[in-house]
Amino acid sequence: MSMTPATAHSDDAHPARGAAHRLDALLAGPAAAAVSTETLAAHLTALPDAEVAALLACRPDLLSPPSSSFTMLAARAGARPSVETALADLDAAVLAVAEAVVATGTQDPDLLGPALLLPHDDVAAHLATLRRLALVLDPGPVPGLAEAFGPHPLGLAPADPLALAVAPGENRPEGSPPPSLRALHAAAQRAVAQPADTQRAPAPEVPPADLADLPEEDAPVLPPASLAMLDALTWGPPAGTLRDGGQAPGAAPLIARGWLERTRDASGTTRFLLPRHVALALRGGRLLRRALTAPDPAALPVQDPSTTADQASRAAEETIRLVTGLLEEWGREGGPILRTGGVGVRALARTADALGLQSAPAARVIELAAGAGLLGLDEAGATWVPSTEAPHWRTTTLPERWAPLAAAWAVSVRAPWLAGTRGEDGALRAVLGDGVEAAWAGRLRRRVLLLLERLPEGAIADPAWVRDALTWARPRRPVPDGAVTGVLDEAESLGVTGGGALSRAGRVLARAVREEALLTSDGEADPRVLAALERALEEDLAVPVGVLLLQSDLTAIVPGRPEPDLAALLERASTVESRGSALTVRFTAESVRGALDAGWSADELRQALERWTPAPLPSTLTVLIEDVARHHGAVRVREVACVLRVPDPAAAAGLLAETRLRGLGLDEVAPGVLLATAPAGQVLRELRTAGLSPVLEDASGRLLLAGGAVGARRGGPAADPVRPGAATATRRRRPSSRDLAVLVGRLRAGERARRDSAVPAGAATDPVHALAVMRQAQASRSRLRLRLAGPDGVVQERRVRVLAVEAGRVRLADLDRETELTVAVHRVVSVEEG
Repeated sequence: MSMTPATAHSDDAHPARGAAHRLDALLAGPAAAAVSTETLAAHLTALPDAEVAALLACRPDLLSPPSSSFTMLAARAGARPSVETALADLDAAVLAVAEAVVATGTQDPDLLGPALLLPHDDVAAHLATLRRLALVLDPGPVPGLAEAFGPHPLGLAPADPLALAVAPGENRPEGSPPPSLRALHAAAQRAVAQPADTQRAPAPEVPPADLADLPEEDAPVLPPASLAMLDALTWGPPAGTLRDGGQAPGAAPLIARGWLERTRDASGTTRFLLPRHVALALRGGRLLRRALTAPDPAALPVQDPSTTADQASRAAEETIRLVTGLLEEWGREGGPILRTGGVGVRALARTADALGLQSAPAARVIELAAGAGLLGLDEAGATWVPSTEAPHWRTTTLPERWAPLAAAWAVSVRAPWLAGTRGEDGALRAVLGDGVEAAWAGRLRRRVLLLLERLPEGAIADPAWVRDALTWARPRRPVPDGAVTGVLDEAESLGVTGGGALSRAGRVLARAVREEALLTSDGEADPRVLAALERALEEDLAVPVGVLLLQSDLTAIVPGRPEPDLAALLERASTVESRGSALTVRFTAESVRGALDAGWSADELRQALERWTPAPLPSTLTVLIEDVARHHGAVRVREVACVLRVPDPAAAAGLLAETRLRGLGLDEVAPGVLLATAPAGQVLRELRTAGLSPVLEDASGRLLLAGGAVGARRGGPAADPVRPGAATATRRRRPSSRDLAVLVGRLRAGERARRDSAVPAGAATDPVHALAVMRQAQASRSRLRLRLAGPDGVVQERRVRVLAVEAGRVRLADLDRETELTVAVHRVVSVEEG
């Protein structure tokens, strides 16, 4: 706070006196009165075109629909809905300054700084921000700002004219401010600790004006009940009600001292109010209970960049593997859509089991693939299946597959972590359904990415810290529970972060989001950004290893990241036991059968494994391959819907008698030929669960490989890509500088035309302006001159007082006719004071 050295010395030597001086200054005037629409319109008109364009760019809600004049723009900019939208993008410190301006009526940084526990320069900068947004003018705040903070800004009661009638430094009348709450508590504690026979005699009466400057040891002793009431009311809300039959024993001493007011409302309920000047004195001249501090990035742990790169690249590889597995599983049996929309719990559980995941991560993989356009709807529009883009995607390199997934995730408005929970209507949210789509999810991803980008390289941000940082940056945009954890889990599993720190590719993605360069004008990912993401991931990927160390216990180790061909082989023929600096896999009957399903014969599988191992294959592995190959194809499944060919009569009879297969609807139509009512994918899965080894063939009896053409086995062409929610998704185009210049020109022309018209000066003719004037009149209880269009089209003029402004209508009291009337807003021709 800037002050002369003498003043600084005096206040430092007497802190209580300095607090009292600041308190007097804060009490010197009433709470800020809102400026009128005409004042705001005159202010906007006087601004240069560049500043008006900057205002419209910072408050885009004022652009649509465009205003016809500066008066209409002022009515909208000063109304509460637009003000609330502007406040939602301000941080905690700026909001505190705005609320302090409304509460105290001052815009002096020397007074607001100490009261808000903020540096002088910061307060001045925040005031400049509020003026730039046209939320605060030199005369005071706009009407919507005062409404947004409610009747008790900063927990203070409305100003008491009697308490403000005393000039600073003069003796106050009875009911003057008390000492600070801390001093009152200290006095009460000393009274309790001091024995009754050694207590001092009561101090002589002192003038009420000196109470605020009393030392702590001379503060009056209040009953515990009175202190409890002050504790509850000091920091707001300042008002409380007494229940029927209830008692407030602590109120009487406070009322006697003038520190509490007791009133009754229209229903007879007793209300207590802590006067504004009393609350400020109890706070010691402070407006906030504690200083505002943003979360400190320096307090976050930092890890080595190589650790981040290693973990992020592994997560990216795992994501590609899971998406590939999803396409294979839904190529065999898609995700049927429920009547209420989305994919059901059974299909999700089946997919999760096939991918080796829990339901929540499986939902995340499904939404990720759909967002990247890898899924579509079948011809009937009833089942999600791999799209026409899936085959090409599977043939590209790992970075080329990862980049579109990351780009789609960054702009997605889907919230997969909500799948399985219930919405406001009680309905269960389904994956790929409308219930997991939320516009705030897209904004949250953007905010998280930009926040992580601003952190030092390698800084590990946990969900609690990120949530605190987001809350500080946008206190009026509350983050739903679990949303931050959900977004960070997505980023970690995708490889955007590694170990909690933003990866190299994650920084590329965040920069593209910040520069709004991620998407082209047609809504597709920009090829230049995709190429940059690919290069960033390629730099983090470890050098691939082409060595497979086989062991006799049917396990194998790859000492590093496997080469693509080796990784594809192990993905088909083995199951993963652990991933890390080395990959450990195990060969089982089921995994070997998967390789045979993919089209390898037993000899081809042995040769493929021998290509990567420096030693001969262990005998246990060769025996396993031969044994599985011997039984492989004993049952062949043909999809009609569907047909089973079983040459062995005993095997056919066993299938018909198996109780676990009753759900397939099996029926023998000829020797060795069975029909099933279930689709081929379900038949294959349940037969394998029963211990059999069926294979899939087409209508001509030709064997179909597991990695064959996606969609071919569904009896129709592959599906076009469909993104969930794409039918209703919209993107708002950011106006260019030329668009803003044209709009400012129209505003000036409209304002000139309005002034040249026959409308009386000060009359509001625009509906938005008229509503703003009527709301102001309701708050101030002032009279208005209203011109209304009657049912017959004749314009009537009435002198009214506004009782209530509701949606689409206003309730008025006609002062001349002494009646009440309710008028539709569209019937109001003009409104003016009078």
